[in-house]
Amino acid sequence: MREPVGQDEYGSTSPFDPDDLPNLNAIGPAMGGGNDFEKYAVAVIIVFGALIIGGLMAASMTFGHRNGFLFALGGATAAWISGNALLLDRPRIYALFVGIAALMLVGSTLTLVL
Repeated sequence: MREPVGQDEYGSTSPFDPDDLPNLNAIGPAMGGGNDFEKYAVAVIIVFGALIIGGLMAASMTFGHRNGFLFALGGATAAWISGNALLLDRPRIYALFVGIAALMLVGSTLTLVL
């Protein structure tokens, strides 16, 4: 006797139809038209970017380098503006502000090192 769809012989539910086993490879990031790996990559970039910028700000405050803190704050602000530019589909503005953020964060690092 066949079990109801979504349950096996032990009564546990399953999102897959047992007759659909050959099509299981079709289920994944490609299904639905989007790539879920991009979401994870963006999350990793955001988290580590925030850690780097926050670390530069904290290190500058700890060592008393006001200029380094202000460079890191400017870099964080430029990165935030670039995120808004990306949401508004402005790739050139996005690239400009990412470049500004990178330069300001390099400046913050140089004030700590030199």
